Amino acid sequence: MPTDTQYALSAVARDDQAVGAVFRLKRRPGGENLPVFLPPARWREHLAAMAEPLEERVMALAESAWPGAVTLIVNKRADWSTNAVDGATIALRIPDHPVATAVLDLLDQPLTGTSANIHGEPASLTADDVRRQFDSSSPNDRFSESLHILAENGVMPAGTASTILDCTGRVPRVLRRGAMLSANVGELLMQHWGLSDADTAS
Repeated sequence: MPTDTQYALSAVARDDQAVGAVFRLKRRPGGENLPVFLPPARWREHLAAMAEPLEERVMALAESAWPGAVTLIVNKRADWSTNAVDGATIALRIPDHPVATAVLDLLDQPLTGTSANIHGEPASLTADDVRRQFDSSSPNDRFSESLHILAENGVMPAGTASTILDCTGRVPRVLRRGAMLSANVGELLMQHWGLSDADTAS
């Protein structure tokens, strides 16, 4: 489905069979976690079920950054299991695209948010890009027959990946610089941690 950054390959995050199909479609190496999207309408409830309680200033950062192109890595609750994540942390965000937010709120479940491309190939920015990458005629893509591709409906992905902020330590660290941090996020980094965007580089 289209997002504000790129097309995403999304499956219900707690459906092991669907998540397995995502890994196989992407031909993604084992041990590489998938980011997860939260439903916008009830993201706080889902976050509480999925992640360890966030520090107040990290919660304020999430409230400012979402929906948007900022992914936050937080500590996952041990009792919230998913094959999308192997380890104690989880990468979360809410995409800012009308199709993605509508699907997330309709299902009211966290979905995988990995880019809709074969591992190592260019990102997909249109529905046609996705079709070309996961052409069902390819013998290696036998799972693509059940892949549903949602049209972007005129709201095109920007093409730049999200910024990833690791919020599991004493101060946030930028693990990937994607779309520029919003002014509000930058203000929060300065207000709560005394950090500029440059200070958060890993």
